[in-house]
Amino acid sequence: MNTASRISRTGAVSLGLLGAAALSAVLGAAPGCDGGSASTTSSGGNAPDAGTGGTGGSPVIFIAPEKCKSVGAANEVGPDHPNAQGQCLFLIDSWGTEVLDAWPPTDFMLDLMTSEPEVFGNQFAKFGFLADPNDDLPIGLKRGLGDPEKVRETCALCHVAELPDGRIWLGAPNTRLDFGRFQIEVDKRWVAAGHPPMLNEDAIEKAQGLGPGRINAASSDYAYLVAADFPPYFTLSERTHLNYIGTGNNLRTEAFFSIYSFGAGSPNDETAKVPFPPDDRVDAFLAVFGAFAPPDGPVQDAALVAKGKAVFETARCGSCHHPADIGEDEVVTYDKAPDGIERIPGDDPKWKKGSIRTDILHRVLIDPSVSPPSGSGGAGGTGGAGSTGTGTDTGYDDLIAFILGHGLSVGPTDGYRTSDLRGLWATPPYLHNGSVPTLDDLLDKATDRPVTWKRGDFLVDTTVLGNSNQGHELGTTLDAADKQALVAYLKSL
Repeated sequence: MNTASRISRTGAVSLGLLGAAALSAVLGAAPGCDGGSASTTSSGGNAPDAGTGGTGGSPVIFIAPEKCKSVGAANEVGPDHPNAQGQCLFLIDSWGTEVLDAWPPTDFMLDLMTSEPEVFGNQFAKFGFLADPNDDLPIGLKRGLGDPEKVRETCALCHVAELPDGRIWLGAPNTRLDFGRFQIEVDKRWVAAGHPPMLNEDAIEKAQGLGPGRINAASSDYAYLVAADFPPYFTLSERTHLNYIGTGNNLRTEAFFSIYSFGAGSPNDETAKVPFPPDDRVDAFLAVFGAFAPPDGPVQDAALVAKGKAVFETARCGSCHHPADIGEDEVVTYDKAPDGIERIPGDDPKWKKGSIRTDILHRVLIDPSVSPPSGSGGAGGTGGAGSTGTGTDTGYDDLIAFILGHGLSVGPTDGYRTSDLRGLWATPPYLHNGSVPTLDDLLDKATDRPVTWKRGDFLVDTTVLGNSNQGHELGTTLDAADKQALVAYLKSL
């Protein structure tokens, strides 16, 4: 999904509400699937009763049960569960956006597997797709329900994964999916078959810089590739700040933006080629969208975990991270000064939520006073307004109309939302740009973290703009024994 292809950052800056370009990845963090508020939902809640379409009655049937087959996930619900329809929507519904022709026809896509198995593999396994045991297309790439001769991504594309222990888990990020490379290779075959290219040279160059498990958070006309890691979707209904910059105030808002980013209802209700789905259909999706639990991890040494929990408390990690109640996780302010530092909440009364200094490139999407660093993946600093030159925001008025028309709730952001630590063992690499390979590396100072490392076959180079592995150096001064215990505790969450 790429809201940013229609909405750039300029208007978002002017109102100070949300960074729409960054929003495209973090609302769904996937192609096709992330102060006061602009508008607040009347209920204030995150989701309706599970599977009822918000009516309080029996589950509404939107997709025939025979189409909603098991994908073999360890945490999926059965066909008689109230959330079965919502789960089906998550797995196979593209919300009608297959008619937007983002991909070659279904037959062409299927032929790629048989004509070039060494490149594409069974169900595109060579690119990290997960096979669907009941279909000839993989999880997350499906025939359109309205037009089966066309394919489109679903929310499951990036948010269903095979865990390190082999379990398939709904809501976990597919960190092996090399979506950018897949787009490039499909486009090559499409062009070779005599068709106009679907990707321009700039899109190809940016896709080449992503690697597995990441998507471009910036608009197509933005000068830089802004890589964002696919986020985990664990118990989203418990969060009070959603997406990694924290602009979403509730789950309903995030889900509506995710579907809008697919192309449904965009650019506006009057001219949209694909109508936005009715509320009861979205409500059924919401019930399961916000309910994925984090997976239990490998058993850790109990004594080491107990020690690690004590370290977590004495090191004041709990000042920002609240694994027992993620609704308390706040948006930590980004210190954008050239000599900015990181702070724990309570260290400085001027920085009530603390401060963070991770990669700067995500901040330039929503803050015109910040300019990207030149020639490296460093922190960057302040610059003149508009110094990044991203162009005009032609879709911002439509975005605001969409927010107001659907009673959505968004708020301002001045930093990054604190990450949920639950299921952390299953979601490496770390930081919002996926620049740090392991928890052990994250507890090292940035200067001691790997400068280059392999993510599948892709070389992550942290000296490249947008790939900086700096920041979150809180806890890096602990001794080796305390770090070992803290990692054990974190892996137990």
